[in-house]
Amino acid sequence: MTALTKRGAALGMRDVRVSLPSAGGELRVLRGVTFGVGRGEVVAIAGESGSGKSTSILAALRLLPPGAQVSGSIECAGEDVLALPKRELRRLRAGRARIVFQDPWRALHPMKRVGAQLVESARTADPELSAAAARELARETLGRVGIPDPAARMRSYPHQISGGQAQRIVIAMALVAGPDVLFCDEPTTALDVTTQAQILELLRDLNRELGLSIVLATHDLEVIADIADRLVVMYAGEIVEQGPTAEVLARPRHPYTYALLRSAPGLAGEGRLHAIAGRPPSPSEEPSGCAFAERCPSAADACATVRPAAREVVPGRLVACIRAEGYGSVAAGKRAVLTKERP
Repeated sequence: MTALTKRGAALGMRDVRVSLPSAGGELRVLRGVTFGVGRGEVVAIAGESGSGKSTSILAALRLLPPGAQVSGSIECAGEDVLALPKRELRRLRAGRARIVFQDPWRALHPMKRVGAQLVESARTADPELSAAAARELARETLGRVGIPDPAARMRSYPHQISGGQAQRIVIAMALVAGPDVLFCDEPTTALDVTTQAQILELLRDLNRELGLSIVLATHDLEVIADIADRLVVMYAGEIVEQGPTAEVLARPRHPYTYALLRSAPGLAGEGRLHAIAGRPPSPSEEPSGCAFAERCPSAADACATVRPAAREVVPGRLVACIRAEGYGSVAAGKRAVLTKERP
């Protein structure tokens, strides 16, 4: 067991494979995913749409759709997720491992007051908690996540609050359960730029103040630079690169990571985006070699036939590429933006 998936970590996924049934045949949406999240660590999972970042989060909590076939090993908050009976799995999701989705409105009951939903979340995680204690915990937690006048807001219905407040409330619903790890699936995508920054600052503060482990799926590289300790880059259901965020962003060692950085809005040095040519392989296809080979400007003949295994090219840096040691760095201007110091 590597340091990246060691026992006692908040999350450890080893060789996780997920297949979904479809009319056209089996869809292989995760292909041997291995990574870990340490206690008090923030790990971001990045990649294009369909890369497998959200599926990895759903797999970690066994929230995949019916018919999904899962193999490998998943340990979350000290529990063997794939072996847990349904009752214990519900207890894990209600307490030690919580998730915040992209759309906060889907997590809020439109006919229940905010306070009632917070109290329910707290007492589901801890059935011995009294109603009065749960209400006090709810008020305190709303204040912690930056909701003004928590007592008044507890009397509100979801339709009476803004999108930014809704996401803060959903985060509060997770926090009242006292989780060890918080999974966030694109938590800022539906919000305006100002509110996005506020939510990210909140997550960063919660990590520092509570020692909360956070797993963040996102396609926004600015998000990654601001909050994550480590970065996992996914492509076509596989991890192609992972390591300390600042190092990966400053000097990517996989050509897909390099291309992803160059295609980021606002980071194209010549005033235009450097789009990645081609398209990812379909989940129904099984590439004979590197899944990125057809889109890679640096591909060699061997890339079409050799499936590169992830290897540690320098301490803490795992890369699935046959030429990982020699890939170029991001341009200086982009590097300065991407690796700005976290306050």
